[in-house]
Amino acid sequence: VIGVPSHTRGSVVYALRNRAAPGVVTSIGGQNDSSQIVPLQSHLFTGDAIFTGGGGVPFEANLEFAKDNFIKNPKSLKSKNGSSTFRPGAGTLSTERCFAEVLTRATGPWDGSLPSSSPSALPQDAAAETTSSTSQSRSAPLSQTTLLYPGHEYTTDLLMRQFDQKTTPSDGYWTRLSPSVFFTTASHYLVSAHRRALPPGQKLLTLPTPLEVECAVNPNFRSLKRRGEGVGNALRFWYEFGAKNLIPEREEEEEEDDVGIVVDIYKESASNTNNGVVTSQSVFTTVFSADLDKVVQDLRSGNIDAISAADQIESLQSRLDEKLIGRRPIPSTLSSHKNVYLGVVALAVLGSAPSAMTVSDANIMNMAPPVESTDRILVSKRRLISVLDGLGLLTQDTSPRLQDIIHLLWQEARLDDELKLDIEHPNGTDIECSINTSGRDDQIELGLLKLALFGVAFNQPSKFCLPCGSSGSSKAQYDKKSWVTTSKLRRTSGELVRHDAENCLLCRDVLRSCPYSKSAAAS
Repeated sequence: VIGVPSHTRGSVVYALRNRAAPGVVTSIGGQNDSSQIVPLQSHLFTGDAIFTGGGGVPFEANLEFAKDNFIKNPKSLKSKNGSSTFRPGAGTLSTERCFAEVLTRATGPWDGSLPSSSPSALPQDAAAETTSSTSQSRSAPLSQTTLLYPGHEYTTDLLMRQFDQKTTPSDGYWTRLSPSVFFTTASHYLVSAHRRALPPGQKLLTLPTPLEVECAVNPNFRSLKRRGEGVGNALRFWYEFGAKNLIPEREEEEEEDDVGIVVDIYKESASNTNNGVVTSQSVFTTVFSADLDKVVQDLRSGNIDAISAADQIESLQSRLDEKLIGRRPIPSTLSSHKNVYLGVVALAVLGSAPSAMTVSDANIMNMAPPVESTDRILVSKRRLISVLDGLGLLTQDTSPRLQDIIHLLWQEARLDDELKLDIEHPNGTDIECSINTSGRDDQIELGLLKLALFGVAFNQPSKFCLPCGSSGSSKAQYDKKSWVTTSKLRRTSGELVRHDAENCLLCRDVLRSCPYSKSAAAS
């Protein structure tokens, strides 16, 4: 049972785990390892907490002020900074934190281990603390197939609202996402509308929905991914300019990564319809016409054989995962005050478990009680890594890896023994929880993290202190000894935007009509 207090104070998600089918196994080791497991499935009965394409309205969450809802009031974000107050248990933030909790519990390995981290790639203390979790990664089953079963059939209406200008932001919302997200949402809407428009007695359900699809079509999951991307950028910038230690270069391993082998073998297994694994096949597949035309021409001219053509066609869909307009922070410049605020909020949403509405609710539901100051929120390293991994933001081909930077940040954020936490845990043990957050090494206060990562002073006022708790600091307060202050780097709200109109498949046909363009000259 997963506690997700937001829609109501006592909202829960029921998680059912089961094996796929008798006699069905997949290998989990390398070439010299014959270990096998039976594929696992997760069935999440989300009630009113999560719907396909949306979530339950946070009726019994804390009150969300109009100035804190940046979708309805985007101008209010301009006045925010790292010292501004926020309430993670209120409104939209409460909903997103519950979504992150479900994502963690659905995708995390269920023996308490983490996505693999090589101890040799970490500083001394950080390497020691991950040895135990890494040693378990070989036997850790992945979240093979996760299906969501909402309590209501609101799919068609919720997906349709996403294309309504009255309910979506007006700042080019869809153009900031990859084409695959748009077409996945649009095709999911068309399938849902068709099934629900059938004659009486023939209507079909649109449920259940695979978690992978839900992460694309649900605005709350997409918001989590944007927050995760922001945290990733902040972590890499901190490592370049603010970290006191360096992460040693990882040695290239001769053996293949065990976790990667699990994923590849399982994908091959999941495509087999006779193995008893419940899967969902997409009705539509969207590709760029130019890419498909090139494969067809090469095949007709004999430049490629049928097998090569099939391989290329299978890879065409992944091209839509790339964003059409590249955006990244300006190098060697500090983030704007509002982006610092968003980074602090993201750490709380992605890294801390949902808290109960009251202390009595916390005792009944075996959850963390609400805190008076957001600086006292406990952020879990394991949970943050698990959520980023579930959102597809952890990669093995970058150096240093993001999870290694997180380990280093946790190490450097602990100033001395006096500031280390005396963590109080709820009574009882949650045997279903996939993330083991016990111990001092895993959890740290948000105030210490924002001090180390952004240089923001540890002085967050209590939410019960008015007017301080309602308005927050009007001016950002940075620690005078932090790396942010001593680095003398320029702070800017700008970003680098890259768009090559000559090669953009959506724009190049227009430029070909211009006699001065490169496209016209080439043709």
